[in-house]
Amino acid sequence: MNTRFIAWGVLAAIVAFGAGWVTGASGRSTLEQDRRHVEQRADLLEARALVLDGRVSLFLVNFGDASRLFEEARGVVERAQTGLREAGLAERAGRLEIVLSHLRDAQRMAASLDASAQAAAAEALKGLDALRALES
Repeated sequence: MNTRFIAWGVLAAIVAFGAGWVTGASGRSTLEQDRRHVEQRADLLEARALVLDGRVSLFLVNFGDASRLFEEARGVVERAQTGLREAGLAERAGRLEIVLSHLRDAQRMAASLDASAQAAAAEALKGLDALRALES
């Protein structure tokens, strides 16, 4: 009788552990997806802010600062692009390639003291805004 009581106790503990594990893991993937989405959105907003700062630097004829800001924006966009690819969102990651191209142009033009970097930065902003509109 004592052995039977212990066996039932062990079985009850295993069932309780299994139920707790299943209950705890059930919302984890949803939370992970939400966290990833928020991080991607934050990256896009950070890149947008850096591009806007770069445009202000161009207006102030501070081409060196503008070039540095466009370089930082490229790094943030590349990080966002990697995150999108890892999440299996290749189409959105491809759209960021266009933004990266415009940022490279803006940085190159700013480094060569070319005021037309403003147009390339504006195109990069359009691309970022279009991607943000898709997310909403």
